[in-house]
Amino acid sequence: MKKTKGFTLIELMIAILIFAIISVISYRTISALLTTKKIVTDAQEKWGGLAKAISKINNYALRTIPLVVRDENGNLIPSISSKSKLTTNYDAQLEMTISGYIGDNIYGVTTPRRVGFRFINNKLYLINWPVLNRVLSSVPRIDLLLDNVQSFTVQFFYPDMQWHDNWPMVNTSDNNAILDQAALPKAIKITIKMLSGEEIPIQWVLS
Repeated sequence: MKKTKGFTLIELMIAILIFAIISVISYRTISALLTTKKIVTDAQEKWGGLAKAISKINNYALRTIPLVVRDENGNLIPSISSKSKLTTNYDAQLEMTISGYIGDNIYGVTTPRRVGFRFINNKLYLINWPVLNRVLSSVPRIDLLLDNVQSFTVQFFYPDMQWHDNWPMVNTSDNNAILDQAALPKAIKITIKMLSGEEIPIQWVLS
């Protein structure tokens, strides 16, 4: 009789065991790589978005000018205004008049405009008004600037060398008497706290 060569049952079981071990190791390696890639991607998106938001805030802050405008009812709006309580869809915790560009290589020629930063439902929005002096049909463009925000606070540096929560500055003897609606604070400080715990202070000097 011819002797047939092949695997014994024990050899076959050992081969299957080795294959199973290699498969488990490969799966765990691939799973770890995918998890690492997701963590890196999420971190890049998070810090990239945060960097863009901070850059945009700083850009607008440096272009703030003492120009008063009017709302749709003809009432004056200060050069910089703050609101702790939002009452309409277009209200913002911080709103300001910014300068335009003249002959800029990228932006071309643009006129001064109003921008605002609105924080609601853990999101920070950028509000762009199409005109300075509004009419009843004026509607701003609203863009998401930053997500997953826990808090957004604004403070203003007064001539008394103290930080205050409101602007324009009011008469200390009469809280309803606004001194100058075109005036700019000495400095503005914004603090953004993320839901993940990071706290980002942004501060710039105006005068």
